[in-house]
Amino acid sequence: MLSGHILQSSVSRISTGQCYPESGAGTSELLIGHSRMRSQNSIAIGLAYLLLSWCSLNGQSRTVLVPRPKAAPVPVHPNTPSTPLKTSVPAAAILTVGLPLRVQVDHRFRMHLGKPIAAHLIDPVYSGDHVVLPVNTPIYGRISELTPIHGSKRAWARLNGDFTPLKQPVIQFSSLQLPDGTRLPIDAVASERTADLVKMGAPTKKKSRFAKMKSAIHAKLVGMKQGVSDAIHYPHKSEKTLQILYGQLPYHPQDIWTGTQFDADLMQPITLTDPKASHLLPVTPPHGHIPPGTLDARLLTALNSKTDKVGKPIDAVLTQPYFDKDHKNVILPTGTELTGLVTQAKPARYWGRNGTLRFTFRQVKLPEGTLENVHAQMTAVEGKKGQNVTLDSEGGAHANSDKGKYMDPLVLGYLAGANAVDANQNQVDAADTSNGFGLPARILSILFVSGTTISVFAYYAVGQSVTRRWIMRGHEVAFAKNTRMELSVADR
Repeated sequence: MLSGHILQSSVSRISTGQCYPESGAGTSELLIGHSRMRSQNSIAIGLAYLLLSWCSLNGQSRTVLVPRPKAAPVPVHPNTPSTPLKTSVPAAAILTVGLPLRVQVDHRFRMHLGKPIAAHLIDPVYSGDHVVLPVNTPIYGRISELTPIHGSKRAWARLNGDFTPLKQPVIQFSSLQLPDGTRLPIDAVASERTADLVKMGAPTKKKSRFAKMKSAIHAKLVGMKQGVSDAIHYPHKSEKTLQILYGQLPYHPQDIWTGTQFDADLMQPITLTDPKASHLLPVTPPHGHIPPGTLDARLLTALNSKTDKVGKPIDAVLTQPYFDKDHKNVILPTGTELTGLVTQAKPARYWGRNGTLRFTFRQVKLPEGTLENVHAQMTAVEGKKGQNVTLDSEGGAHANSDKGKYMDPLVLGYLAGANAVDANQNQVDAADTSNGFGLPARILSILFVSGTTISVFAYYAVGQSVTRRWIMRGHEVAFAKNTRMELSVADR
C-alpha cells in the first residue's frame, strides 16, 4: 500500500510541475535532483509490481495441468468375433416379385379400358410363420387390357348363336388397403383364374357302361336340383338372370361378374411393416424325416396332359409354413421349394375319351440349400371350370365328360322327335323345341310356327350335343401356373 501511495504522489508531482523549481537554479543542481528523483520513482514502481503480483497469487486458486495417462489396450482373442454397432431397423416383411395374390371382385363391372376395379384377397399371404396380408384385404386397380378370345371357345360360342367378339380382361392393380387403413402402392398384373377346388374321392369299384350311364343320369338330375336351389338362394339373382339372358343373345355387352377370381402377380417387390418379423418361431430342419401332414403349395410349372410326357420335372413352392405337431416349431418355412416329376400323362382322344395326368413330389429344398426326400401326393387341387376334373385314391387327376353327356342328348332328341310327329305346333312348343341357336332360333320359330323351321333347329341342337360330347376329343387335364393344391406327406 505504501508503494502505491508513493507511486501515485510521484506521478501527481511530475504532472503538476512540482519536481522542477520555479526560481532559476544552477544547471548542475537541477540535473542531480532530477536523477535522484528518477531513481526513487523506479524503485517505487518495482516494489509496487512485486506487491501486486503477490496479492494476485494469494487471492486465486492454483490450476495444475496433469497429463492424462494413456489407457492400456484391451487384449483381443483372435477367435473372438467383432461385435457390430446395433442400429434400430424397423421390422418388415418383403413380398418378392412373382408372388401371386388371389383376388375376387366385389361387384359387377363393365369391360372397358381404364375401368376402376375393386376386389379383395381370398387367400392369406404369409411371411415366415404368420400372415401379413389377411383374407378380405381390399385391393384396387383398373382394366389395362382386353385380350381377344380365339380357338375352340370362340368357335363354340358362334355355333351357339353368340357372335359377340369375346375378350378376356387384364387388370393392373395399383394399391391395397392394409388392416390399419393405410394405402400401400403395388404393381401387380392379374388375369382371370376362376376355378373349383377338387378333393380326392374315395376309391370306387369299376362300373359297367350301363352303371356309368345310370350314375351319370342320376348326377345330372341331382345337379339340376342343386342348380335350382342355388338359383333360389344365390345372393346376386339379378346377375344370374342377366347371364342367362346374355347367353341367348347374338350380341351382348361383356361384364366382369361378381365373384370372378383373378391371380395378380407382383411385378415389383413390396415391403410391409411387420411387428412380428423379429419374433418368428424357430425353424427346426427335418434332418431326413418330414413328419406326415398336409402341405399347401402352388405350382410353378404349368401342366397339360396333351403336351407333357412321363418324366417331366415339375416345381412347386409352399404357400404356408409347415409346423410340427405342437405348432411351436417350423419344419418347412413359407417359400420352400418342392421338386417332382410327371409319372403318367395320357392325352384326350376322339370319341369323348378324356385325358389323365399323374405327378408326385420327391424332394424339398430348404432355404439353406439342402435337399430332403419326401413323398407328397396330391389330395386336392383347383380344377379349371369345364374340365370336370376328379382325383383318384392315388393322386391321379382325370378329366371327365360333361355332366350332361347322357341326359342332354336324350332330352334334345325327345323334343326333336316329338316335334316331328306333332303337326299342331304352337308358340310354346316352338320355343321349347328350338334349342340349337339361342334366342334367334326361338324368335324365328315363334314367328313362323313352321314344323320345318322348328325341326331344323331342334335336330341342329341334337347334332351339336352329340358331336361335342361323343365324337370330338374329350377334355384334357390342364393345370396353369400358380394352381393351388394340397399335398399329403406320407411317413416313409
